[in-house]
Amino acid sequence: MNIQNQPAITGNPERLFNGEIRDALGLSSDDLSVGLEVAGNLVRRGSTGEALRVYAGLILCEPANADFQTGLANCALMAEEYHLALQAASAVIALAPRDPRGYLISGQACLGLGAQAEAAEDLQDAVRLGSEAGDAVVVDLARRLLDSVPGSTAEPVAAAG
Repeated sequence: MNIQNQPAITGNPERLFNGEIRDALGLSSDDLSVGLEVAGNLVRRGSTGEALRVYAGLILCEPANADFQTGLANCALMAEEYHLALQAASAVIALAPRDPRGYLISGQACLGLGAQAEAAEDLQDAVRLGSEAGDAVVVDLARRLLDSVPGSTAEPVAAAG
């Protein structure tokens, strides 16, 4: 592949958001999904620093991918990089506002930063959205975390119907 045949990267924020770097590299979203597997394997091996770099590269190529942002946020939590986890979780919430994972991760990051009121709010949203989505894992974890926040409890969620 000849670099002179590649489209120039303009720096236009909208084009960057829509995958301009990915396109300039001649990659597709499917190509990048392999990177998600690689990063996950690095996390499982305990190489969170390397995994963070892979997630960062994926997000540079496709910043609007909620799964890439979720992976980065989870990895940042494991590395106790709470500000980074909160930033990536905020991106997940912006990209997929009905996805309970963004709120769960945001709540966890807020707990790590000592922002208990904000953590409780996000975790309550995770319980509500997780219940609506039928995501028992998110609901259970968010409820257990809420129980650890002084003065906060998981409110029962009414069944949809």
